[in-house]
Amino acid sequence: MSESEIECANPLFLKWVNEWYQDACRRNAKTQFTLKKALKSLQRYPLRIENAQEAMQLEGIGQGIADRLAKKLASWQKENGIVVPQQQEEQTEGTGNNVANPKRRTPRMYVPRYRTGAFALLIGLYKAHCLYGQDYYVPRSELIPLCEQYTDTPFHVAGSSTGRGGNSVQHTAWSGIKTLESKSLVERQSGVKFCITEEGLRIAEKVVELLRTRNELPDEDNRVFTEYESRNDQESDAISNEFSDRLELASEGSLSGLSESSKFDRPLMRPLLNRAPSSSARASSNGFSRQSSLADIADIELADLILYPKADYDIILIVDSREVHSPADRALIQKELEDHGVHTEIRPLTVGDYLWIARTKATSANRHLPDIVLDYVVERKRMDDLCASIKDGRYREQHSRIHGTGFTNVFYVVEGTNPEAVSRLGENAVNTALSRIQVHHGFHLKRPPTYEATLRLLRQTTGVLQATLGDVYAIPNQFVGQKEFAQTKKSIRSRFPNSSLAMSFEAYDVVSNKSGTLCVGEIYLRMLMTMRGVSADKALTIARRHQTLEQLLKALKAQSGRKELEEIVVDGTCRKIGPALAKRIAEFWTLDAFD
Repeated sequence: MSESEIECANPLFLKWVNEWYQDACRRNAKTQFTLKKALKSLQRYPLRIENAQEAMQLEGIGQGIADRLAKKLASWQKENGIVVPQQQEEQTEGTGNNVANPKRRTPRMYVPRYRTGAFALLIGLYKAHCLYGQDYYVPRSELIPLCEQYTDTPFHVAGSSTGRGGNSVQHTAWSGIKTLESKSLVERQSGVKFCITEEGLRIAEKVVELLRTRNELPDEDNRVFTEYESRNDQESDAISNEFSDRLELASEGSLSGLSESSKFDRPLMRPLLNRAPSSSARASSNGFSRQSSLADIADIELADLILYPKADYDIILIVDSREVHSPADRALIQKELEDHGVHTEIRPLTVGDYLWIARTKATSANRHLPDIVLDYVVERKRMDDLCASIKDGRYREQHSRIHGTGFTNVFYVVEGTNPEAVSRLGENAVNTALSRIQVHHGFHLKRPPTYEATLRLLRQTTGVLQATLGDVYAIPNQFVGQKEFAQTKKSIRSRFPNSSLAMSFEAYDVVSNKSGTLCVGEIYLRMLMTMRGVSADKALTIARRHQTLEQLLKALKAQSGRKELEEIVVDGTCRKIGPALAKRIAEFWTLDAFD
């Protein structure tokens, strides 16, 4: 069993899913994509799962994988002589009555009846999956327009029937969503948002293929489904085994927006300047490599790193701008920190709420060197924030990003108690999460009662760093990539265990920025939403009509393009884009230059 399986809260499930994933990769089976998501979900899930059906709450685990896990678990329990209470009761009853348990029939795969509400909703959810990605939860107002043409039952105008006792029962096509939920084909979020599950995806693909053979698939939808299938085929051809060759996987993604002229990218380093640049270093024109060559790291010497002598730098505490909600907050920070000799700055931080940087003194000979981020970061949460983040999944995502930045000294501050929030989530769940913060993630858990106590903790920590931190060695940008930086830093630290390592603030932004993994469609939507008056629903409506920026520009440059944009009805409403907003959009995207 691997180290990751031992640390996982559910090591057996992780081990079995890993084996199935490896086998699917070797056979190049399409199930590898589903199993890959299931594997990542199990690795990140912080709580213990008692049975296979409970695992279906995780992304990537549908009824099919849950059944396989249940069979594997039953076999493992039998081999190890483990009898769970329910099994023991069944065995006792079977022995006492001398009646053999009847053989269970394998349940048939559920397929919604042709042109019912469930049938239409399943196709609409599949279309949303194809258009916006696997993690997109589509609101009801956006889902209904995707479904209406596939059912004979209206979604909004109810027909009445008589139920028991002569009561009138209203039925619409939307009632099918409950059927899909009961069959675990759809997941619900925040009450009114929905996403197709892996099991639902498998059935929807078969339904769409059947409609295609019967020539009942509209041309526009057929194009959407065909493009999605084509993208999946390309991914299947290009995918590599993540566990056997993680460095190759780390070459995915791109980095942008970094200064080419940074002096930090060209340090005076004797051995590295004498060596020819690696292929990974040549691949990036901004000084940041997409992946780090282990051969280069193995050859690194301490002189290759950039030295910040203790006497040449000051330590500054950086406060995330989101922590400062009002002038009163700023005054409190200044009173508690700056009055005690702690230099502070307020900046937007992509990971963590507080961190420390080293800045060379103006009198130093190294004053040209940029700020570097020290190996210390603080993530602060009130108890109600912690409970909410566990519930909506931000808890796992934030921890993953902290680990990705390579910080080894992480202070996880949970402020206050809030018994009401704890009781809503469950005391056992909260205690398990707090334990995993320390044991599994290796963070330093702190429990100050108030925000003022948190600021005192920051002041004390700053004082300790100023007193004990010596020379600091910064990792050159050419060894900083968006993928696998934590592993790179770990490899360098193993070579120089007694040295303090850091990275430039520019590099910190690269390895921690969430937007580095945005797909083209998400960037397109964000571009639309930067304009005043373009809300999320309007951006989605425009993107559905013109699915790429190129299509939008082509339409706007046509003579009738602006008029067509005015008449577009926003999904789920009776409102149109309108002439004022259409004019603003057209002028913004078609002007040759701005004043």
